[in-house]
Amino acid sequence: MEQSVDRLVQQVSPHVPALLERDGNETVTRVQLREILRREDLKGGRNDRLSLVLQQLRAKDTTTTARSNR
Repeated sequence: MEQSVDRLVQQVSPHVPALLERDGNETVTRVQLREILRREDLKGGRNDRLSLVLQQLRAKDTTTTARSNR
């Protein structure tokens, strides 16, 4: 399961910045994640995995933001 979560994060990551800019939020939401999964026809969007994907995406966003603010 962990590998599939990591893969899902890799597939979704490129689409996150555009949605954050469009919607004006700092971190990706579950609704935005579901939107990406539907639009890109990605499988594996069960609720148990979505939480893990969101955690990784948010951690990635925090790391990127912290680096760019230095």
